[in-house]
Amino acid sequence: MDQIDKQVLEVIHNLNWLLEAHDSHVELIKIKGKQVLIRSVGHCTECETDCIGVAFKERMPDIILVRKK
Repeated sequence: MDQIDKQVLEVIHNLNWLLEAHDSHVELIKIKGKQVLIRSVGHCTECETDCIGVAFKERMPDIILVRKK
């Protein structure tokens, strides 16, 4: 597992800890280079505050986050 994989998994772990209170979670689908494909499930999927996107942008500003519904 390389550094980007570890960072992505850490962000997802921290997000899921917070999103659990909202009956939501994030799943990693695939990492390809700097592109990270995730799926979000639950109430937070359509949230206007975009905590998921913000968390990734703050911790990993160089990645391209792609969401699958």
